[in-house]
Formats: sequence, C-alpha cells, structure tokens
Amino acid sequence: MRDATLRELISVSREILTTQGVEALTIRAVAREMGMTPPGVYRYFDSHRALLDAVIVAILDELTEFVAARVGEVDEADTAGRLVVASRALRRWGVDHPREFHLSLVVSPPEEESQAVVRRRGQVGRLFGDIFAGVWRDYGRTSSAPWLREPRIEPLAERLVQILEITMPSTTAATAFTRCWMRLYGMVCLESLGLPRIIGDEAGDLFEAELADLARALGLPEAALNSGR
Repeated sequence: MRDATLRELISVSREILTTQGVEALTIRAVAREMGMTPPGVYRYFDSHRALLDAVIVAILDELTEFVAARVGEVDEADTAGRLVVASRALRRWGVDHPREFHLSLVVSPPEEESQAVVRRRGQVGRLFGDIFAGVWRDYGRTSSAPWLREPRIEPLAERLVQILEITMPSTTAATAFTRCWMRLYGMVCLESLGLPRIIGDEAGDLFEAELADLARALGLPEAALNSGR
C-alpha cells in the first residue's frame, strides 16, 4: 500500500506540474489533490525537495525508456540510424512534455540535486554516448568534422565522458561527442521553452537542419536521415 501511495503521489505531483506549472507544485497542493493532510504527505517525503526529486527521477526514467525503445527498433549494426532515431526521439519527447523536460533537464540547480537525480540525468547522456561510440567506430575515421582537433575543448570533453561514465575510443571522439551532444541537447532545450515556435518553426526544421549538419560532419550516409521519420 505504501508503494501504491508513493506512485500516486508522484503521479498527482506530475499532473500539477504539467497543468499548473512547477510553482504550483507544493506539498499543500499535492495533499489537497490526494485528500490527505500536508503532514500525511511528509510521511512519504520529508521535504518539498524530496518530492520534487522523486518526480524528476520518474520523468527521467520515462524519457530514457522512450528513447531506448525507439532505438531498440533499429538494427544494432545500423549505428548511424540509431543515432538519428535517438536524436529525434529526444526531441519528440521534449516537445510533447515541455514542462517535464524543462524541470528535469534544464532548470534544476546541481547543488540541490539528490544523487538519484544526478544519476538519472546522467543516464540520458550515457545512452547517447554509447550510441555515439558505435558511430565513431564505424564512421569516425572518415569523418570530416571541423572539431577533430580542439585543444580548448578536449579537457571539457574528457570531463563530460567522466561525468557520464562512458568510454570513448579517443579524445577526438570525446570532443566530437561533446559538441554533437551540446548542439542537439541545446536545440531540444530551446524547443522545450517554445523559442523556435516564436519564429514559426512548428515542425522542428531548425532541429532537423542541425541534425543533418552533424550527420554530414560525422560522415554518416544520407540514408540515415530517413530513420525514425
């Protein structure tokens, strides 16, 4: 019964988040929706931050599972297709769940995060890192990417792969991954904020342009861009 109540508390909290915004997600609001008293909610979460962290963990698990499921539909040998599909799946989920994406991957201050949140946030990057390592193995040697040697970025790239706990074939690969990830992730962050729509980009044309540019820089076959449409 306790586990069922925990799941319901997280579900109700997420509903408040998506319909009213993060500012409305308070212990009192959750208690009201659950027909409980605030002290009753505190028996499950000892602080508002603990409740928020539980919601973020649930969101990040769902996002990771969504992207992984889409990637699982692509042949493991098709590393280029898997990267394209993963990228589009990340965007699709971010656009469909803007408030959840913004809360879990954009605004949460690192110093306030629980270890569970830090780990879950890292699992999204790890998923892409593992896919990218396969892409680099298959296409990296023929890539014409302009970032093949970037001394200023190399320490940052090494730090990122260390944080994500992934292994790249080389520092060059780590640098390429870092720049690709930042560009794709950055575009989805912008879309979760609705900024491209201000200029009329409803279909994700800016994201697709970035994705196509990165695919060409990595030497991926043109056919890979048909994956996941």
